Amino acid sequence: MELANALWITLIGMGLVFIAIVLLWGLMALLVRVTEEKNGQQQGKEVEALPEAAADLISDAIPDAALLLDRKRRAAAAAVAVALGRTAAQKRLLQAAEEHPAGMVSSWQAVNRASQISQRINASRKKVIR
Repeated sequence: MELANALWITLIGMGLVFIAIVLLWGLMALLVRVTEEKNGQQQGKEVEALPEAAADLISDAIPDAALLLDRKRRAAAAAVAVALGRTAAQKRLLQAAEEHPAGMVSSWQAVNRASQISQRINASRKKVIR
C-alpha cells in the first residue's frame, strides 16, 4: 500500500514539473514573438538612417588622402620596429638557454623534479635501514 502511494506521489510530482516546464516554454515563446515584432520595426528605421550617418562619419574621419597615407607609413614603420625588437629578444632568450639550460625550466618541471629526487632519497634510506 505504501509503495502505491509513493508511486502516485512521484507521478503527480513529475506531472507538475513537466506542466511547469511547458508553461515556461510557452511564456518564453510568447515573449520572443512580442518583443521580436517591436525590435524588427525599430531596426528597419535604424537601417534606413545608417547610410547617411556612415557617410558623415567617413568624411569626418578621413579629411585628406595625404594624411591617410602618412598614417599608413607610420603604422608600417611601427610594425617593423616591433617585429625587429621581438626577433632580437627571441635571439637573446635562445642564447641564454644555450648558456644556462637549467634556467629554462618551468616551475611545474622544477616541482616534479624535486618530488622525484625526494622519492629517490626516501627509497634509498629505506633500503639502508632494513
